[in-house]
Amino acid sequence: MAKVITVFGATGAQGGPVANALLEDPEFKVRIVTRSASSAKAKALQERGAWVVEGSFDNPSSLEWAMKGAHGAYVMTRYSLELPDFHKQEIKQGKAVADAAQAAGVKHVVFSSLDAVQKTMGFQCHIYDSKAHVEEYMKSLGLPVTVVKFPTYYENYLSDWRLFFVKKLEDDTYELGYAIEGAALHAVSVADMGFAVREIFKNRAKWLGRTVGFSGGKLTIQQHADILSKHLAPNVFKPTKVTPTMTVS
Repeated sequence: MAKVITVFGATGAQGGPVANALLEDPEFKVRIVTRSASSAKAKALQERGAWVVEGSFDNPSSLEWAMKGAHGAYVMTRYSLELPDFHKQEIKQGKAVADAAQAAGVKHVVFSSLDAVQKTMGFQCHIYDSKAHVEEYMKSLGLPVTVVKFPTYYENYLSDWRLFFVKKLEDDTYELGYAIEGAALHAVSVADMGFAVREIFKNRAKWLGRTVGFSGGKLTIQQHADILSKHLAPNVFKPTKVTPTMTVS
């Protein structure tokens, strides 16, 4: 009998590839959780064979229902920088889904986390620390969890260029901002993430209780610029030193 895997965030950039990779494997039956079952992305996954259920991190009873009878769950929490105290909201939601997974008896939780910056580096970065807080809570419950940590996505060049401090000049030139000379950045393609998570679910005994970091490459901003210039000619990309102004608290 196929194992049911509940996937949170399946209509997003990270959960979507996970759901699609699992749908390709007959070992799994995919159940996706969305706030709107009528959305185009939810319907597309349903057409591929996913069972779509409506649920919300702010509705704990819907979370337990979404994981009822599931063998595994892929959990990623979301944040919105526009909301005040967004990190507190993310922690609250993360704890709610952890409690629901425990109540539902899920046998394998794969949680998308980030490093505990406050704990390891001594300064605060709520975007990271909130996920690390949820990770620790899951472990304190004794959940059967594998933690995965992904770097930034190459696909951000197609959507949110602010993450790479990209500035378009008047001609066909783009500046790629960097803060530290010669620093190399880990990045990954979202499609690869799905296949990696699928392998973790397929090999529970091997990965249970472990933390797994992923990288699809480690390149300097100059290398990013060279690759983009080569493939997007006549556009030219060049590195430029910047002082980041975006808030990470």
